[in-house]
Amino acid sequence: MGGADASTRYDAGLSLLFAPGARPGGDALRRALDACQVAVQVAEEAPAAGLVELLVNGLGFDAVGICPGAPSSPPLPRDSFAFSTSLKFEELEAISIFPGPHLDGGAALPPVTRSLLALAAELAVLLPVRAVSWHPARTAMEPAYFSRSVLAWLAGGAFPVLGLGALAVGSDGSVASRGLAHFVGQEVLLRPIPGKEPQDMAKLAIRVVDRIAREGPLRMAGELTCTGETLCAEPVERGKLVWVWRGG
Repeated sequence: MGGADASTRYDAGLSLLFAPGARPGGDALRRALDACQVAVQVAEEAPAAGLVELLVNGLGFDAVGICPGAPSSPPLPRDSFAFSTSLKFEELEAISIFPGPHLDGGAALPPVTRSLLALAAELAVLLPVRAVSWHPARTAMEPAYFSRSVLAWLAGGAFPVLGLGALAVGSDGSVASRGLAHFVGQEVLLRPIPGKEPQDMAKLAIRVVDRIAREGPLRMAGELTCTGETLCAEPVERGKLVWVWRGG
């Protein structure tokens, strides 16, 4: 279950966070997997080390932190979404699931990401999960919120910008995305628009990110129409960033 690109694969994964002592062992995990609607099976186990290899839609994923092994150590989230009360994430115990070694170099491919998220969306509500940590965007989500938003997106709905991604408001009023690059290789920077309040800028940024997530990376400068506004958009920094602004 190793691999030359293990850290990159881990960064493309997620963690299910549990209260101390509540992480499932192999038997509890297997029962939850049996209840899942996705095609998943256990391919290999190393119980003492807390390692399980899963096949999801024929793709291999490593799960680490299964009891009685030690918990995984995911990065602490920078942003959290939909929690009714605050959590001390550093006190929770994690099981991390990420693409297996045969997916080195392809950990961010759409079928891999979608299979991982489909599985996690079910486990998040089948197990006593307190939070879901999405490594690519350094976010944490309330489990039911994560499950609903991910399953809706997988069924063709809006991209979960606030969850699988995050937004940062600059001191100048600009809004930058974080996490979109995992899906399309680009992030978005919405330049300040005179007269627009921060909440309106954020709503507009969500629409822009959702559109690029749906349609794929922007290859050349052009116009975008979002919520009735015509915006200019241009890929910069070798195409890894999309600048968006109101023309005129």
